[in-house]
Amino acid sequence: GIDFTTTSQWNARFEYRKSRQLSLSLLDYQLSEVNSTEYIFGTSYRKRGMKLPFRLPKFLNKEGGKELENDITFRFDFSIRDDATSNSRLDQNSSFSTAGQKVIKINPSIDYIMSNRVNIRLFFDQMRSIPYISTSAPTTNTRAGVQVRISLAQ
Repeated sequence: GIDFTTTSQWNARFEYRKSRQLSLSLLDYQLSEVNSTEYIFGTSYRKRGMKLPFRLPKFLNKEGGKELENDITFRFDFSIRDDATSNSRLDQNSSFSTAGQKVIKINPSIDYIMSNRVNIRLFFDQMRSIPYISTSAPTTNTRAGVQVRISLAQ
């Protein structure tokens, strides 16, 4: 993979993953092969000094209700994975596909550090699975939300 960050706090990354797994069954003389290829593209941008449109209460920051200037990070990740499974009968010299799917993931998020105690994250995650064989149905899983982290430690 490649990962780099510029002086203006822009980050980009690219990853390529490839795997192969073989399983031999001596009971029915079958060889199962799983091939997987994945491409991951990601980018993020960090902006320093983002002012809040409101003031925090005194118990959440040391400055006691002052306007804060903090960091915000915009992130976007996209990946495509291709899985294929095939079985080979060793005594018949034949091979056939048994499973396989294409998985597409999209993950944008926004992280805002309000103070040294409060962190807010807005996120959206979607994973779409498109099967290669007709016995499986395509599925889409989507998650979205707001995550607030409050540290109670001094």
